[in-house]
Amino acid sequence: MAQQKFAAFDIDGTLFRSGLYREVSYELMKMGALPADILEETTAKNREWRHRTHGNAFEEFDMLVVNRVDHSLPQLRIDDYEEAAQIVIAKRADNVYVYTRDLLKKLKTDGYFLIAISGSQIELVEPFAAKYGFDAWVGQQWERGDEYFTGNTIQTHTHKDAIIRDLMPTYDLTLTDSVAVGDSNGDTGMLQLVEHPIAFNPTYELYEKAVANSWDIVIERKNMIFELSKSADGNYALTGASHV
Repeated sequence: MAQQKFAAFDIDGTLFRSGLYREVSYELMKMGALPADILEETTAKNREWRHRTHGNAFEEFDMLVVNRVDHSLPQLRIDDYEEAAQIVIAKRADNVYVYTRDLLKKLKTDGYFLIAISGSQIELVEPFAAKYGFDAWVGQQWERGDEYFTGNTIQTHTHKDAIIRDLMPTYDLTLTDSVAVGDSNGDTGMLQLVEHPIAFNPTYELYEKAVANSWDIVIERKNMIFELSKSADGNYALTGASHV
């Protein structure tokens, strides 16, 4: 039996228009399930990002949320977290980009094995990925105690190429015609691994790597999708523009 071609997708910022991790953190803050000072700190950083005070404002805000929540895990009740996760999936799961949503559908029709790899928690990734027809998914894991999380985690936001290589023999996958789509520096490994990498709405760091490696770049802005590829002269050219 022939090996199956695959397509790997990042979730946060690539398919999902926000971050599943951030959304569940917001819900936990609203519920009062996290220490009160986290809301004050993250609100200040969020304001810097919204006001575009400097080029790294979003990264600083995002990492603050991640670090503060991770350090508070031993104080977070598992029941509160599961309630917040259910709210996020119920209210936010349809908030996706058109390009990646439609690309998923096309690849599924074309017989690709679809993999979702996210730095968000597996309890969020699993129902989200199942909703959009993925065949396999990987997400961050928080170790559970009796009532609270222990604080021990298994991270999945980087080294996605190694994650894919671990999955390949399990599902008998081939790198031939393989596809990967990501938006940030943490997706670099899986984009380097596949034959058809796509940098979607890339951060500046990923944009630089995409240009250096001649990867396709896709931008979805308002109700337009712009597709760019490197031409023979070494410059990027618009190869497609569509209305959504």
